[in-house]
Amino acid sequence: MNKTTSIHTAVESQLYDLFDDTKYELSELNKNKQLVLNGPDNKLIKRGLDISYLQGQKKAIDAIDMILKNYSDDTSFKLNFTEYSANIIREFELSATKFKNLEQPTEDYDAVLAHHYTLMGQKLIIDTIHSTILNHSF
Repeated sequence: MNKTTSIHTAVESQLYDLFDDTKYELSELNKNKQLVLNGPDNKLIKRGLDISYLQGQKKAIDAIDMILKNYSDDTSFKLNFTEYSANIIREFELSATKFKNLEQPTEDYDAVLAHHYTLMGQKLIIDTIHSTILNHSF
């Protein structure tokens, strides 16, 4: 098996595993919905953040899967994945800086917080795929 195929196959396999994990976690969240809805407010808030985080993971999995399908050779896949991941990481860092500098919650704090958790989910997937690529590049 050549390097290109092994990177492509390894990333594809990793994405399937990540997708299964994300689907399972969403399913567990939905199973426990009734407990959360009748529980304390902080459990409801945590559930919302968990959903944003998992939606971010799903969004990244879909985007990387599309890159895999559109760029089957090693060089173009890695180039397009790097471009995609750099944009998400830059957006995540801007969001993190915004939080650090936030002295008090703004009117759109809920949307800002949800977006930040979505980016955190995307970053987790990106970091995992970066590791997969690095492990198969040597």
